[in-house]
Amino acid sequence: MPDVVVVIGAGSIGQAIARRVSAGRHVVLADLQADNAEAAAHVLHDAGFDVSTATVDVSSRASVRALVEVAINRGDVVGVIHAAGVSPSQAPPAVILAVDLLALSMLQPERVTDPLHAYQLAKRGNSLRVKAEAVRWGRRGARVNTISPGIVITPLANDELSGPRGPGHRRMIDVCPVGRAGTPDEIGALAAFVMGRDGAFITAATS
Repeated sequence: MPDVVVVIGAGSIGQAIARRVSAGRHVVLADLQADNAEAAAHVLHDAGFDVSTATVDVSSRASVRALVEVAINRGDVVGVIHAAGVSPSQAPPAVILAVDLLALSMLQPERVTDPLHAYQLAKRGNSLRVKAEAVRWGRRGARVNTISPGIVITPLANDELSGPRGPGHRRMIDVCPVGRAGTPDEIGALAAFVMGRDGAFITAATS
Protein backbone atom coordinates (compact mmCIF):
# COMPACT_ATOMS: atom_id res chain seq x y z
CA MET A 1 0.00 0.00 0.00
CA PRO A 2 1.24 3.53 -0.72
CA ASP A 3 2.33 6.19 1.72
CA VAL A 4 -0.53 8.59 2.35
CA VAL A 5 -0.62 12.33 2.98
CA VAL A 6 -3.86 13.70 4.41
CA VAL A 7 -4.76 17.28 3.52
CA ILE A 8 -7.56 18.84 5.57
CA GLY A 9 -8.75 21.99 3.85
CA ALA A 10 -8.72 22.14 0.06
CA GLY A 11 -7.76 25.81 -0.16
CA SER A 12 -4.72 27.51 -1.62
CA ILE A 13 -2.30 26.78 1.23
CA GLY A 14 -3.33 23.15 1.64
CA GLN A 15 -2.88 22.55 -2.08
CA ALA A 16 0.49 24.33 -2.15
CA ILE A 17 1.86 22.19 0.66
CA ALA A 18 0.44 19.02 -0.90
CA ARG A 19 2.28 19.77 -4.14
CA ARG A 20 5.58 20.00 -2.28
CA VAL A 21 5.30 16.86 -0.14
CA SER A 22 3.04 14.40 -1.97
CA ALA A 23 4.88 13.31 -5.11
CA GLY A 24 4.82 9.50 -5.27
CA ARG A 25 2.31 9.33 -2.42
CA HIS A 26 -1.46 9.08 -2.28
CA VAL A 27 -3.22 12.29 -1.26
CA VAL A 28 -6.46 12.14 0.71
CA LEU A 29 -7.91 15.60 0.19
CA ALA A 30 -10.66 16.40 2.69
CA ASP A 31 -12.87 19.45 3.02
CA LEU A 32 -16.18 20.39 4.60
CA GLN A 33 -17.51 21.09 1.12
CA ALA A 34 -17.32 18.09 -1.21
CA ASP A 35 -17.32 20.39 -4.26
CA ASN A 36 -14.21 22.19 -2.98
CA ALA A 37 -12.39 18.90 -2.44
CA GLU A 38 -13.35 17.61 -5.89
CA ALA A 39 -12.25 20.81 -7.64
CA ALA A 40 -8.88 20.82 -5.88
CA ALA A 41 -8.42 17.10 -6.51
CA HIS A 42 -9.03 17.65 -10.23
CA VAL A 43 -6.24 20.24 -10.33
CA LEU A 44 -3.81 17.99 -8.44
CA HIS A 45 -4.73 14.96 -10.54
CA ASP A 46 -4.06 16.88 -13.75
CA ALA A 47 -0.65 17.77 -12.30
CA GLY A 48 0.22 14.10 -11.85
CA PHE A 49 -0.78 13.44 -8.24
CA ASP A 50 -2.67 10.38 -7.03
CA VAL A 51 -5.68 11.85 -5.20
CA SER A 52 -8.90 10.79 -3.55
CA THR A 53 -11.39 12.99 -1.71
CA ALA A 54 -13.36 12.91 1.50
CA THR A 55 -15.59 15.24 3.46
CA VAL A 56 -14.77 16.24 7.03
CA ASP A 57 -16.10 18.62 9.64
CA VAL A 58 -13.08 19.42 11.83
CA SER A 59 -15.36 20.65 14.62
CA SER A 60 -16.80 17.11 14.94
CA ARG A 61 -14.66 14.42 16.59
CA ALA A 62 -16.77 11.70 14.94
CA SER A 63 -16.21 13.23 11.52
CA VAL A 64 -12.45 13.43 12.09
CA ARG A 65 -12.40 9.80 13.23
CA ALA A 66 -14.24 8.80 10.06
CA LEU A 67 -11.57 10.59 8.02
CA VAL A 68 -8.88 8.66 9.91
CA GLU A 69 -10.53 5.41 8.84
CA VAL A 70 -10.65 6.55 5.21
CA ALA A 71 -6.97 7.50 5.29
CA ILE A 72 -5.60 4.36 6.95
CA ASN A 73 -7.55 2.20 4.52
CA ARG A 74 -5.60 3.89 1.73
CA GLY A 75 -2.16 3.11 3.15
CA ASP A 76 0.38 4.23 5.73
CA VAL A 77 -0.25 7.83 6.80
CA VAL A 78 3.11 9.64 6.75
CA GLY A 79 1.90 13.23 6.98
CA VAL A 80 -1.13 15.30 7.92
CA ILE A 81 -1.60 18.87 6.67
CA HIS A 82 -4.31 20.66 8.63
CA ALA A 83 -5.11 23.77 6.60
CA ALA A 84 -8.82 24.20 7.33
CA GLY A 85 -10.03 27.38 8.95
CA VAL A 86 -12.31 30.40 8.80
CA SER A 87 -11.50 34.08 9.22
CA PRO A 88 -13.17 36.87 11.23
CA SER A 89 -15.02 38.11 8.14
CA GLN A 90 -16.35 34.67 7.33
CA ALA A 91 -17.91 33.48 10.55
CA PRO A 92 -19.11 34.47 14.05
CA PRO A 93 -16.88 33.84 17.10
CA ALA A 94 -18.46 30.50 18.05
CA VAL A 95 -17.83 29.04 14.58
CA ILE A 96 -14.26 30.38 14.45
CA LEU A 97 -13.45 28.77 17.79
CA ALA A 98 -15.14 25.48 16.84
CA VAL A 99 -13.38 25.19 13.47
CA ASP A 100 -10.02 26.81 14.19
CA LEU A 101 -9.47 25.63 17.76
CA LEU A 102 -12.14 23.12 18.97
CA ALA A 103 -14.07 23.39 22.21
CA LEU A 104 -12.52 24.58 25.44
CA SER A 105 -14.55 25.31 28.58
CA MET A 106 -12.94 28.73 28.99
CA LEU A 107 -14.08 29.86 25.53
CA GLN A 108 -17.82 30.12 26.01
CA PRO A 109 -19.80 32.29 23.54
CA GLU A 110 -20.62 34.89 26.15
CA ARG A 111 -16.91 35.39 26.87
CA VAL A 112 -15.74 35.78 23.29
CA THR A 113 -18.03 38.06 21.32
CA ASP A 114 -15.69 39.58 18.73
CA PRO A 115 -14.73 37.44 15.70
CA LEU A 116 -11.23 38.95 15.48
CA HIS A 117 -10.63 38.17 19.15
CA ALA A 118 -11.86 34.62 18.53
CA TYR A 119 -9.46 34.26 15.61
CA GLN A 120 -6.53 35.56 17.69
CA LEU A 121 -7.36 33.16 20.51
CA ALA A 122 -7.56 30.28 18.04
CA LYS A 123 -4.13 31.07 16.61
CA ARG A 124 -2.52 31.32 20.04
CA GLY A 125 -4.37 28.26 21.31
CA ASN A 126 -3.16 26.14 18.42
CA SER A 127 0.43 27.23 18.99
CA LEU A 128 0.21 26.13 22.63
CA ARG A 129 -1.57 22.92 21.71
CA VAL A 130 1.19 21.98 19.26
CA LYS A 131 3.79 22.36 21.99
CA ALA A 132 1.84 20.02 24.25
CA GLU A 133 0.89 17.48 21.59
CA ALA A 134 4.46 17.27 20.27
CA VAL A 135 5.49 15.63 23.54
CA ARG A 136 2.76 13.01 23.33
CA TRP A 137 3.23 12.30 19.63
CA GLY A 138 6.99 12.29 19.98
CA ARG A 139 6.71 9.06 21.97
CA ARG A 140 5.21 7.52 18.83
CA GLY A 141 7.94 8.83 16.56
CA ALA A 142 5.87 11.65 15.09
CA ARG A 143 6.49 15.39 14.96
CA VAL A 144 3.93 18.20 15.26
CA ASN A 145 4.53 21.78 14.14
CA THR A 146 2.45 24.81 13.23
CA ILE A 147 2.95 27.59 10.70
CA SER A 148 1.61 31.04 11.57
CA PRO A 149 2.94 33.17 8.72
CA GLY A 150 0.88 36.33 8.99
CA ILE A 151 -1.03 37.52 5.93
CA VAL A 152 -0.85 35.15 2.97
CA ILE A 153 -2.88 36.01 -0.12
CA THR A 154 -5.68 33.46 -0.36
CA PRO A 155 -9.45 33.80 -0.82
CA LEU A 156 -9.71 33.94 2.98
CA ALA A 157 -7.19 36.81 3.18
CA ASN A 158 -8.92 38.62 0.34
CA ASP A 159 -12.18 38.44 2.31
CA GLU A 160 -10.42 40.19 5.17
CA LEU A 161 -8.74 42.78 2.93
CA SER A 162 -12.07 43.71 1.35
CA GLY A 163 -14.01 43.59 4.63
CA PRO A 164 -14.42 45.96 7.57
CA ARG A 165 -10.93 45.16 8.89
CA GLY A 166 -9.33 45.76 5.50
CA PRO A 167 -7.43 48.95 6.50
CA GLY A 168 -5.89 47.19 9.49
CA HIS A 169 -4.80 44.25 7.34
CA ARG A 170 -3.28 46.53 4.74
CA ARG A 171 -1.38 48.33 7.50
CA MET A 172 -0.01 44.99 8.71
CA ILE A 173 1.26 44.33 5.20
CA ASP A 174 2.78 47.83 4.99
CA VAL A 175 4.71 47.46 8.25
CA CYS A 176 5.78 43.88 7.59
CA PRO A 177 9.61 43.76 7.37
CA VAL A 178 9.49 42.31 3.84
CA GLY A 179 6.92 44.90 2.77
CA ARG A 180 4.38 42.51 1.28
CA ALA A 181 2.05 39.63 1.98
CA GLY A 182 3.12 36.04 1.51
CA THR A 183 2.04 33.53 -1.14
CA PRO A 184 0.75 29.98 -0.68
CA ASP A 185 3.78 28.61 -2.53
CA GLU A 186 6.11 30.21 0.04
CA ILE A 187 4.19 28.46 2.81
CA GLY A 188 4.40 25.25 0.82
CA ALA A 189 8.20 25.55 0.68
CA LEU A 190 8.42 26.10 4.44
CA ALA A 191 6.10 23.17 5.16
CA ALA A 192 8.12 20.92 2.85
CA PHE A 193 11.24 21.73 4.86
CA VAL A 194 9.55 21.16 8.21
CA MET A 195 7.92 17.90 7.06
CA GLY A 196 10.99 16.59 5.25
CA ARG A 197 14.28 14.97 6.24
CA ASP A 198 16.06 18.32 6.55
CA GLY A 199 13.56 19.38 9.21
CA ALA A 200 13.62 16.09 11.12
CA PHE A 201 14.81 17.75 14.35
CA ILE A 202 12.02 20.35 14.33
CA THR A 203 8.98 19.69 16.50
CA ALA A 204 6.75 21.72 18.85
CA ALA A 205 7.67 24.80 16.80
CA THR A 206 5.69 27.72 15.45
CA SER A 207 7.19 28.98 12.19
